[in-house]
Amino acid sequence: MRKSSGKKATRLQRLKQSARAHHQAVQTTLGELIAAAFDTVGNEVKDVARLLSSREIGRAAHARIVLVQ
Repeated sequence: MRKSSGKKATRLQRLKQSARAHHQAVQTTLGELIAAAFDTVGNEVKDVARLLSSREIGRAAHARIVLVQ
């Protein structure tokens, strides 16, 4: 087997560093998330609840959001 060249590994490391550098954390409150969900979906409470409890929002918020009626 051949070893991968150091040049490729360096390029990959630079790409990872660049990706990390452009990622900036944004702090939002739960109220802001709910308001943004209503702006996105409309005035349907069930659709907003479905959006807020989705896996994608949970991953982005680093928390699980559970809404109870």
